This record gives sequence, C-alpha cells and structure tokens, in this order.
Amino acid sequence: MFTASMGTRGGFWSPDFALDVLTFRVAAALTALGAVCALVLAVQSMRRPRAVGLAAAIAVLAVGATASGLGLRWSTFNGLQAWDVSSDRDEPPGFSDVLARRRAAEGAARAPSPAGPQACPGAVSVASQLTPEAASAALEDAGFTVIGSAPFRVEGERRGFWFDLAHDAVVRIRPGRTDLRVTARAARAQGEETCRLASALSRALAARVESQPGA
Repeated sequence: MFTASMGTRGGFWSPDFALDVLTFRVAAALTALGAVCALVLAVQSMRRPRAVGLAAAIAVLAVGATASGLGLRWSTFNGLQAWDVSSDRDEPPGFSDVLARRRAAEGAARAPSPAGPQACPGAVSVASQLTPEAASAALEDAGFTVIGSAPFRVEGERRGFWFDLAHDAVVRIRPGRTDLRVTARAARAQGEETCRLASALSRALAARVESQPGA
C-alpha cells in the first residue's frame, strides 16, 4: 500500500492503478497469504508454544491490522459518498474553461446524476460579497492552491498526499452572496473528503468576511 501510494506521487502510475490493482488486488492477495502463514504459525504454537508462540501472536496481529486497513480503504474508496458538493445546489457554480480543460485532460468525471451536486451540511454560502483577494486567501486557508482568479470567480485545486487524488474548488462571487463548489476530479468515492473540504472552505470564507474592511 505504501509502495502504491508513493509510486502514484512519483508519477510512475495512475491513482486508479495504485488503488484498484496494487492495493485492492496485490495487497489483498499478499494479506491472504500472510493469513495462511499466520494460521500455520498458530498451529505450530500449540505444539511448541515457547519456540513460536511469540512469532505466531505477532503474525496474527499483523495480519489483522493489515486486513483492517484494507477494509477501511475499500469502504472509503468504493462507497457511495458524495464527491460533488455545492452550497447552491439549484444553481451550482460552474468551472471556467481553463479548469474544465484541466479536468478533461485527467479524465475527470461528469456529474453523477441529473440532480447535480449532492448535499453537505457544512457547505453553506456566505451572505456577503467577498473580494477576489479574500476568496483566494480563503481557498489557501482551506488547503487549496489557487489556479485562477477573476472579478467574480476564484478557482483552486487540492491534491491528496497518499494517492494524489485531486479536488477542484470554485468560489462564485455575487452581490450580497458568495457560493462555493468542491468536486473530486476522479469518479470514485473518497469517504467524506469532498464534504470535509467544502465545509473547511465554507468556514474559511466566513472567516474572511469578518476580516474584510467594513464587515
């Protein structure tokens, strides 16, 4: 799993290959092999507890920890959690041509359903017209890298540490209101990561409102 994630960050293979092949197939097969070896040691420990008892206990614990880690990864990356979140689901902010081309170049997913972005309790619009500079600062506060700024729009991206999976963020600025949208670039679930990032961006935008002159 560590090799899979580091190879992805080094550009040796794609995140899909790292997850679907190296993690959920190769690592799972090695874990099954480790379980067989642990079972053999456990049987041997019954006959020679002093000689292999400690090794058997360590093997069983190691296999259990690895299997639990794989199970957690599987549920995180194969569940049905939201990966497209907006504070305005009726009229979600769209991507600029620059960001749309970047997403298309990496095979970004389209909207998961005709209903558009999913709900996230923490992703709420800000009842204030932020400046592009304040919106850019809020994106950086939430862990994004700003990749474009205009009078009424700021965009950013964030890449995960382990498998280099990207999230795109759009902040739309209107008179009296600032909306946001965070979308995973890959068409796969990532647990609550998208909602977590959208919530963090929402809090950062609200904090910037308070720090604006005349707020």
